[in-house]
Amino acid sequence: MKNIVYIGSQGVLSVIPLRVLLQAGVAIKAIAVLAETRCAIEARPAVIADIKVGDEEALSSSESLLDIADKYQIPVIELAKKLEQSVGALQSIGTDLILMSCFSRRLPAEIFELPKFGCFNLHPSVLPAYRGPSPVHWQCAHNVTESGVTIHQVNAGFDEGDIAIQKKVKMRYCVNKVELGYKLALLGGEAFVELLQQIENNTLELLPQAESAASYYGFPD
Repeated sequence: MKNIVYIGSQGVLSVIPLRVLLQAGVAIKAIAVLAETRCAIEARPAVIADIKVGDEEALSSSESLLDIADKYQIPVIELAKKLEQSVGALQSIGTDLILMSCFSRRLPAEIFELPKFGCFNLHPSVLPAYRGPSPVHWQCAHNVTESGVTIHQVNAGFDEGDIAIQKKVKMRYCVNKVELGYKLALLGGEAFVELLQQIENNTLELLPQAESAASYYGFPD
């Protein structure tokens, strides 16, 4: 699998999984972002967040997808406002697989049906629970002590595609949004690596989501 395109945005749920993939030796052909994401990254403060996970020392991160692209010499594709107009750019590099995390737009069929190995999204909840754009916020608002990540196949629905990989994590107490996002970002990177291994070994099995257990939450007020 030569041509993997990674689609993401500014937050740790995009940055950290990509970092995990690259540290695992996965070759990324291109990183794709919206023009507004590029502007937000370029205007970001020097430090995105100070993160303390349990008893570990505080971690600081100012790295962005653009920083990673520069470090690893990965081309950046700027996605058009009308995403359908970006199909040509993805076709031109022979996209075999799309990995997506923390991307704010729904992909059109022209894109998610393009790669021969599929298009997969990392969602920071145990789907079908907490579908929607702000799952980390709502899980913290509901004081969960068990969470996880789901890698699902992208389809026309919102977080409704068949499940490829799920990983769960239990916590001694309800964490805040920053800590939970960081934990799930690391777990999501591991899940992406596992996904690629299963695709390479032809052992990937997709399971439909149980609609009877589904929940959806929109943007916080």
